[in-house]
Amino acid sequence: MIPRSLALGAMWVALWGDMSIANVVSAMVVVSLVSWLFAERSGTRYQVRLVGAVRALFYVGWSLVASSVRVVLAVLAPTPQRMATSVQEVRLAESSSFIAAIVANAITLTPGTMSLEYDPATEVLSVHVLGEVEEQQFRRQVLHLERLVARAVSKR
Repeated sequence: MIPRSLALGAMWVALWGDMSIANVVSAMVVVSLVSWLFAERSGTRYQVRLVGAVRALFYVGWSLVASSVRVVLAVLAPTPQRMATSVQEVRLAESSSFIAAIVANAITLTPGTMSLEYDPATEVLSVHVLGEVEEQQFRRQVLHLERLVARAVSKR
């Protein structure tokens, strides 16, 4: 990778015909861009399924609205139940770190929740939650989101 990048950079500067700072810097930018665009991708690749992605987006959108209402109520009319915080742990069903990352980011995007940690060895996602929540219902919601994400992306 490094020899190829050096060769591409040298060719870029040679094509310009002048070894100036601007040409060397532009060579680094162009070589980085070309290397990124045409890099060999290894590992698991995923493909987005349109219908599954739309369902997942609607679910996340609905969660955004419902959570925003709960946070607004906690701010405007605080009660001990609305202001309580807890850390909920959910063992995810999928063994994919990619899907877990999407789920964790969707949860963090939702007001009143923050993904704290995902342990790939145990497949447990820890989430900080504002307001009292029923643990089993929270787990069902996270696992439902995970199923929607898994249906939205598939391995190639």
